[in-house]
Formats: sequence, structure tokens, C-alpha cells
Amino acid sequence: MLHHLAIIMDGNRRWAKERMLPKIAGHKAGYDNLQKMTELCKNKGIKYLTVWALSTENLEKRSPDEVGGIIKLLNSAINLKKKFLSEDIQVQVIGDTIRLPESSQKVLEELMASTSHCNSLTLTIALIYGGQDEIIRGIKRYIATGKNIDDLTTENFREYLDVSILPRPDVIVRTGGDVRHSGFLLYDSDYSEYYFTEKKWPEFDEEELDKVIAYFENCKRNFWK
Repeated sequence: MLHHLAIIMDGNRRWAKERMLPKIAGHKAGYDNLQKMTELCKNKGIKYLTVWALSTENLEKRSPDEVGGIIKLLNSAINLKKKFLSEDIQVQVIGDTIRLPESSQKVLEELMASTSHCNSLTLTIALIYGGQDEIIRGIKRYIATGKNIDDLTTENFREYLDVSILPRPDVIVRTGGDVRHSGFLLYDSDYSEYYFTEKKWPEFDEEELDKVIAYFENCKRNFWK
């Protein structure tokens, strides 16, 4: 059974462009779809949903107006607290979130604290996240402990990564038509299945989610879990 689903939510801007809408309209449509998909995943028995919402590259290369619009959407997530609580959904965040505005950090802290007891589904949002950046930050954390470098292994190093709070992903989905992983969950994805779809994130629906589940159930997985 699919336990941990991870999604690269790509295609918001292209979805908006096709409709001659501003870029932020695409991000808003993607934000609304994430709410729907979170509930659907919970209802289908998926225990962990991890989504890539903002990469380190997005923060550095996209226009201040676009990033500012995404931050506003992020801050509005506090309005979902009652919804998450009523649906027993826990919220977690990974990434270099210290680079977010203080207001956004407070919103995330409140969401995480208030939903920490929920256990029907864990929604993890990757913000200011990059796979290589995560590994570098993990190396710095390990060095800071003063432990002997010779004691470092592939397994105990994982304790210093953002993903230490999560099981390894079973399937990583990328929407929007591009066929690449872009470093998402880089350290943890060596045995993940990949599913690529032409559908842009705002178009990703229950029918496509069911295809992902069916794809995973038909995969032959000859390794430890």
C-alpha cells in the first residue's frame, strides 16, 4: 500500500499563462488544489503527503512580486487550522525556513504546534528547499556536534537531514510534463518510484491520483522498506 506520497507541484505558472491570467492566479489555483489533494490522500489511506512548494532556486530567481504573492498565500494557511484539526491532519515543514519572513515562520510554527497530535495524515511542506542544500545543511549540523567523522554512516547521517522526520517516499510524482527530479528528497529517493504526468498541478485530480496509486501497486519492489 502507498504509505508516503511526495509531489513536485509543477505547472502553476503555465496553467495561468494558458488562461491569460497572472502568475499568482496559478499559484492560488495550486494552493486550492493542495487542500483538495490532502483530503483525498487521507481518505485513500495515504499516511504521508510531502509537497515541494518553494525551492531555494525559486526564492533566488523569481521576481519579488511573485515570491511575495506566494508568501501571502503561505501566510493565509493559518486560516486552514480548523480544517486540519477537524480532519486530523498534522502539518510539518522542511527546508531552510529561517530565510522566510518572520510572519511566515510564526504561521508555520502555530500550524505545526496546533496539529502536532493529529495522525490521520501528515502533510509536509518543503519550503526554501533544495536536495543539495539539505545535504550541505546536514553536514554542517553533523560537524557542529563534534563527533568523529569516521563514525558517520549513510544511515546515521540521515538523522541530521530535514527528512529524518519522515519515512522514505514510496512514490515521487512530478506534474507539469517535465521529466526530472530536480533534487527533490535527493538523499531519500534512491529507491522511490517516479511518476510523471503532463497534467499541471492545478489540474491534478482524483482520477490522476488513482492512476498513481495503481501504478505503485503494480511496481515490483525488490528491496527492504
